[in-house]
Amino acid sequence: MAFPPFEVLYERRLARALERARSMRDRPTSAMARDFFDGYVGGGGAASSSSSSWRTLPRRLWSATNDDSMEEEDEDDDDGGASIVEEEDGLTCRSLASLGWVDVHLRRPLREALNSAMMSAIGALVAGKYDEGGVLERVMQWKDDVLVPWTCGIVGHDAYGREGWSRRLEHTATECVVRVRMGELFDLVAEYPDSIPAVVELGVALERTGRLWYCELAGEFRNALVSRLLHPGAETAQIIEVYINTIKVLREMDPSGELLEVVTRPVRDYLRGRSDTIRCIVTSLTDEENGGELYEELRRADARPLEEAELDEEDDEEPPTFDWEPPPSILKRRGVITGQVGRVTSSSRRSGDILAMLVGIYGSKDLFVNEYRIMLADKLLCNLEYDTDKEVHNLELLKLRFGESTLRQCEVMVKDIDDSKRIQANIHSTLEMTAGDNGAPVVDAAIVSHIFWPALQREEMKYHPLIRSKLDEFSIEYAKLKNPRRLVWMKQLGSVELEVEVYEEDEEGNVKSRVKEVWCTPAHATLLAHFEDRSAWTSSALSVKTDMPEEAVRKRMGFWANQRMVRCGHQRDGDVIYTLMSVGDADASDLSFHDDEDQERAVSIGAHEEEEMKVYESYIFGMLTNLGQLPLDRIHSMLKTFVAGSDHKYDKTPQQLAVFLQQLCREEKLECSPDGLYSRLVASR
Repeated sequence: MAFPPFEVLYERRLARALERARSMRDRPTSAMARDFFDGYVGGGGAASSSSSSWRTLPRRLWSATNDDSMEEEDEDDDDGGASIVEEEDGLTCRSLASLGWVDVHLRRPLREALNSAMMSAIGALVAGKYDEGGVLERVMQWKDDVLVPWTCGIVGHDAYGREGWSRRLEHTATECVVRVRMGELFDLVAEYPDSIPAVVELGVALERTGRLWYCELAGEFRNALVSRLLHPGAETAQIIEVYINTIKVLREMDPSGELLEVVTRPVRDYLRGRSDTIRCIVTSLTDEENGGELYEELRRADARPLEEAELDEEDDEEPPTFDWEPPPSILKRRGVITGQVGRVTSSSRRSGDILAMLVGIYGSKDLFVNEYRIMLADKLLCNLEYDTDKEVHNLELLKLRFGESTLRQCEVMVKDIDDSKRIQANIHSTLEMTAGDNGAPVVDAAIVSHIFWPALQREEMKYHPLIRSKLDEFSIEYAKLKNPRRLVWMKQLGSVELEVEVYEEDEEGNVKSRVKEVWCTPAHATLLAHFEDRSAWTSSALSVKTDMPEEAVRKRMGFWANQRMVRCGHQRDGDVIYTLMSVGDADASDLSFHDDEDQERAVSIGAHEEEEMKVYESYIFGMLTNLGQLPLDRIHSMLKTFVAGSDHKYDKTPQQLAVFLQQLCREEKLECSPDGLYSRLVASR
């Protein structure tokens, strides 16, 4: 195995160096010392000189880190090689002492040579070894076995103890470990928790070197995060995962939390600018399969409400226990970067409460509660079995962290589904007794209190009379059971299970009919039900019958074309005609159209946001009427002040408010001047 690059710097013997030094006696002593030592540490040219003594340093350094590296060299050495090296070592030391350069002129060059040699050797010993423990101890042992004897031979035992070389070598070796790990810190975070041994040893090394390396580490790691993580190609879930690992790694190295505060500030700013950050966080909190760290974080046994996590350590009022320990002296709680004494960061960062830090990115837990409310509505409305056990469990855990009052609407939503299951059982039992020739009841309904639910999807359409009759039966029985309440059907929402007959070719190529079950939306079911009245419809005729836009009709009929239920054709006027599939059409080639599964969300995100912003419209009109023209920042600050105590708390960003104000300008309710001042239009007053 080849030696480190610096080995080539030590090839010439001391005799030539001494001759060169004698030829420079007329020059100043400091210049002679510098040129002499440059031959050892910075040479490479024809004038550079060296000795076997200096050559033994890289040999020893490298052999300590790689036991097999000297095998090939040992084959060329005879039995007297060791004695020759020892003799040249002694000659070098005596020559340097006779010249008087060691104590005065070779201090700085010697330190530079040692730093260069130690960095190369320690880099080979430490780099890339994340999951091995005891690396720092092996470095210290290598220092004691190799560097200490060599340095004592150069500077002398008296000068070694008098000038503190032992402490200097230990500090330099520790700094080399820090410098190597500093370039690998992003990889340590990515490999966490496998890299825990390397992280712990890096924290020990930083503690020994002082605050100077904390500052440099913070800057380099922050730049690595910006260049390698914070770019459009990285998924939001991936950025959140690295952010969580960064919290854990930096908490090991700096319990005060100041290093974490400085390093992760760009990550928090970047996550705040992504539109799907809150949804990713809330999804991870409640997703058992893909939630990962956040799913376990919500279920921590020592989890506290977010309000308590944001309190200072000195304000905790928990009763003492037998395990109570007094807090450390305020003089010992010192920031590792600024050196500030006392409390330097929030207690959530010191305690490592990951959820509190994620919520702190936006500064308001209401955004997360609203996002969970939207997700909960989708899950509950898609739950055909009325099984709410899992959602109740997640809701109770979230109440422990976010507070019970903030999730009261979610409790009502879960209760609506439980009540719907009971009401549906009562209505079904009544319909079964009076069914007669109508058959068993086929309608299951989720009855929601629209005041507590987010804005749901709304689309006007007409049901087929067959479907309408089944819904009316259910509505009549509900009115009897819950008089004077009435049901208002959300026509776009829901699922319909149909049994349809399709013609398909078997393995032998014969066309056969079979009955299969298909799940679809009420809109798809309504369109297909019209083919029981007649076998062919144009898209315009179906649009008139169902009150759906013609484009929506064509899109949804493509689903039935892919299910081999209808055949599509084009008329001369550009209209599309759909014909019910027959046996002769089963082997036709033109059967594939655009695929539209129509998996729509139950909650309309746009409608939900629009409904929230409409609440603030009256506030904006009032302040513009009373105060005249106002800039965006002033409107934003006044909304935060005046809407804070109402039922609808203002939690929007200035960017969201700007979008809403521009929408009001397009609706000709407001106008914006070239200097960015908003005012009410005269026509709208």
